[in-house]
Amino acid sequence: MKVYLINPRFQPTIWSFEGLQPLTGTRFSTTPLGLATVAALTPEPWEVEIADENVEKIDFEKNADLIALSAFNVQYHRALEIIAEFKKRGKKVAVGGPYNSLFPEAFEGKCDFRIVGEAEEIWPEFLRDFERGTARELYKATGKADVRKSPVPRYDLIRGDRYNMFSLQTSRGCPYNCEFCDIIIMDGRVPRTKTVPQVIAEVDHCVKQGAHYIVFGDANFIGNISFARELLKALADYSKKNGYPIEFSCELTINVAHHPDLLELFQAANFYALFIGIESPRRSSLLESGKVQNTRENILEDIKRIHSYHLTVVAGMIVGFDADDKNIFKETFDFLQELGIPFTTCGTLMALPNTPLIKRLEAEGRLLNLDWTETKGHGSADCNFVPKLMTSEELYQGYNWLSRCLYRYDTYADRLVTALNRFRNLNPEHKRASLDFKFTYLLFKLLAYYLLTFDKERRRFFAGTFWRVAKGGPFSMGKWLEFFRWIGTHRAFRKYVTETQGVPEGQDPKKPPFENADGSKETSSNPIITKEVPVAAL
Repeated sequence: MKVYLINPRFQPTIWSFEGLQPLTGTRFSTTPLGLATVAALTPEPWEVEIADENVEKIDFEKNADLIALSAFNVQYHRALEIIAEFKKRGKKVAVGGPYNSLFPEAFEGKCDFRIVGEAEEIWPEFLRDFERGTARELYKATGKADVRKSPVPRYDLIRGDRYNMFSLQTSRGCPYNCEFCDIIIMDGRVPRTKTVPQVIAEVDHCVKQGAHYIVFGDANFIGNISFARELLKALADYSKKNGYPIEFSCELTINVAHHPDLLELFQAANFYALFIGIESPRRSSLLESGKVQNTRENILEDIKRIHSYHLTVVAGMIVGFDADDKNIFKETFDFLQELGIPFTTCGTLMALPNTPLIKRLEAEGRLLNLDWTETKGHGSADCNFVPKLMTSEELYQGYNWLSRCLYRYDTYADRLVTALNRFRNLNPEHKRASLDFKFTYLLFKLLAYYLLTFDKERRRFFAGTFWRVAKGGPFSMGKWLEFFRWIGTHRAFRKYVTETQGVPEGQDPKKPPFENADGSKETSSNPIITKEVPVAAL
C-alpha cells in the first residue's frame, strides 16, 4: 500500500524568506520535519512519498491508497482545498499536524480520518487499522510520546537542495507558562528529550543529504539545561571532527545569557543565531502574559553578552497586550534599536485555540470572529479580540508603522552595525561555513544585487553599512560572514514588509504613529526595560 504525505502551501510570511531565494537558488525556508518524521514512522511494506507544495506541485492523480496532510493554522484554507480535490477523486484523506491536534473540530466532517496528538503514539496503529478496513474517524493520543524512540526523519525522501535549511528537534515541551503560547497545550510543560547519540545521528543524516544549515525546532532548546549542555558538547565535537559542515540555530529563553559555559558551547558547536522570545519592552505586558523569566534580568546587558560570543539574536516581539497603549509601537522600535537586533519577527497578539489567553478573552466577552483562512501567522497583523487600551484600527495602524520603520535601510543598518560591533569572544578553534563554491556564488550574487543597481538607496545602504562595520572593531571571518548573511537577508524582510505594509522608506521612525491634539507626543508611564535593572524576584 502507498501513502502520499502532503505539506500544504504556506502563505507568504516573514519566515518564508522569499526575497532571499533568488540569491540562494532555493524555493522555501525549512524542510517539513513533521512529514519526514511521519514517513519514518510508516512501517513496511507501506510505500511513502512526500510532496511539499512549497517547493513542488501536488499530483492530484497520484496512485496512492491514502492521502495524509499535516497543517498549521495558517495552512488551514489550502488544506481544505487539497482535501476537496482528492475527495472528488474518491481518495481517502487523513489529517494530522499541529492545528488539527490543537483544534480538531476544524477538520471534523471535512476529511475521512483525524489524527490528533503526536504521531509516534497513533500513526502506526492507524495504518494497521486502515489496512484491515477498520480505521476509525478519530484517533487521539492518550499520552505523550517517548521521543527517545522517535526514528531519524526520512529526509532522503525530499530534495534538500530546495530548502534554505533542514529542521530537526531535540526535545518537546517547555517549562514556562506563557498565556498566549500553544506549545504547553500540545507538548506539555515537562521537556522530553531525545538521547544525545540520537540527535547526532539525525544531524549526520542531514549532512549526508546535503544540509548546510540546521534549525532546531524545539520550543526551548535549553528547557533541560543539563541535556542541552551535554548535547552542545557532542555537537561541538561533531563539528570539529567533521570540519564544521553545518551551521546551527535554535529557539531558547533569555536566561541563556547567564550561562557563559553554554554560550561558549553554542559558539564551539557552530551556532550562528539564537531566536529569543523577548515579546515586549514593557514589564507590565510581560507579567500579564506570564513571561516572568524576561522580567528578572537586564535584557540589554543580556543581549550584549550573547552578541559578544559571535551569536546573532533573533527577537520575537508582540504588540497588543492588555497593558499596551498607543505608545507601545514607538517604545518597541526604540527598544529594538538599542538592543541592536537586526532580525525581529514582530506580530500582533493572537489568541490561539485552547490557550489560556483565548479562554480568558472568551470569559471577558472580547473575542472576535476571525476567518482562520485569512491569518498569516507570527510576523503579521492578525488579531482576533478587542484590544483594551486602543482600538483594533489603532493596533493595525501602529503595527504598520512599526514594521515599516524596522526595515528601512537606515534603521536596519543601525541595528546590524550595533550587533556586529559587539562580536568579541571568538573561539580560535571556531570556524564558520567554509568559502566553498556555493558560498562564493552567493556572495557574487549578493554584491551584484546591492552594487550593480540603479537604486541609489540600496547601494548606499550596502556601502555605508560595510564601512561602519569595518571601522567598528577587529576583523574576524565570523563577523564578516554574519554581515553578508544579515545584509542579504534584509532583502527578504524588505520584500515582505513592502508587500504587506508598504515601502519602509515611506515611514519616518522619528514621528510616532500617534500624537496628542496639540502635536505633542503621548507619554507612557511604563518605560522601556533596558539599562535600568528590573525587580529581581516576583
